[in-house]
Amino acid sequence: MRSTLFLLWANVALATLGNGTPFHFPQDSFSFSNQLYFDYQTTRKGDVQAHRRADGKTPDYSRHCFVLVRSLLQFRRFAEFRPELPKLTADQYRARVRELIRVPPWSSGPANKIQFPGYSDLYSFSAAHSLMLQKALGVWWPSYWRVGNWRIVFPVPRSSQERLAHWLQNRLDAGHIEAVYITRMKPINHCLVAYKYVKQPNGDLLYFVCDVNQPAKEVHLRYQTANRSFYYDRTPYYPGGLVSVMRLYVSPLF
Repeated sequence: MRSTLFLLWANVALATLGNGTPFHFPQDSFSFSNQLYFDYQTTRKGDVQAHRRADGKTPDYSRHCFVLVRSLLQFRRFAEFRPELPKLTADQYRARVRELIRVPPWSSGPANKIQFPGYSDLYSFSAAHSLMLQKALGVWWPSYWRVGNWRIVFPVPRSSQERLAHWLQNRLDAGHIEAVYITRMKPINHCLVAYKYVKQPNGDLLYFVCDVNQPAKEVHLRYQTANRSFYYDRTPYYPGGLVSVMRLYVSPLF
């Protein structure tokens, strides 16, 4: 009896340490998308191929998936939305956003959360201040030079995928959300935020993830226990299937 009560208390305590409130999709994510840099087209065989855009024009906001994923973690961990308080000026919001993104996402954060008055969640705030956020959150190119990116050139053992699946499961059980990097070299190099999972009857784990390329769509990353491998949903930019998954924004390097 005592051991059961202790386990119940531990689960509640871990969930409280995570953030204190459940993550709600899409309310706790960005309302605008990271636009696709290339033009993706589906072939007759069902494959997805990337082509340079015919007009040669780069979308207004593209190649920012790392920036948006990092910022989503920072808003979740270090920001507090206060809809009952009066709204601030655009300059005041900009200053708070810049203060927020200076906090490393892997850190314990400031003593007090950074408040964003006048809005109930990130989705409504980002809908009202899309252009400001896109300019304030940071440029895309430093993300491409992160040390951890070079992991994609090395083999990914199935044992490491099994460990990552259980690490991610434990982190979500503790009330956290976590960023992951998915890759298949040329077909896809992308990052996602996992916010919940469902355990299937056969033991597989179905992770629900925020895809900043599709901000309002429910997207999944499935871990199959039989072959210790991850599979990503079919999307406009990936035909779906096997991916290698790695931790992201858990340290200065990774």
